[in-house]
Amino acid sequence: MATQTFQHSSFGSGQVIVEFDINDANWRMSQVRCINNSPYPCIAHIYEGATLRYTANGLPNQTTSWNTTGIQLGWDVVNGGLMMGNYTMFAQWPGTV
Repeated sequence: MATQTFQHSSFGSGQVIVEFDINDANWRMSQVRCINNSPYPCIAHIYEGATLRYTANGLPNQTTSWNTTGIQLGWDVVNGGLMMGNYTMFAQWPGTV
């Protein structure tokens, strides 16, 4: 078992990075992290189908993490990529907190 980190998005020429950690033994997402080196907030939403499961606010000039244990992802062994399944994640910067 190891934790793998996947970058979801980057804004402002790398000032803001949104990424998530996955346990590669069971493909569960353990946390979402926002590394925000800008003067503006970032916001991320995770949906399961049409249902909002998490909203995360990345405050300016801070690194913020959110526990998202329970989101089940998968690994596409044929194409070698992460499968989000019924989940979608959106990030916005600057975001409205």
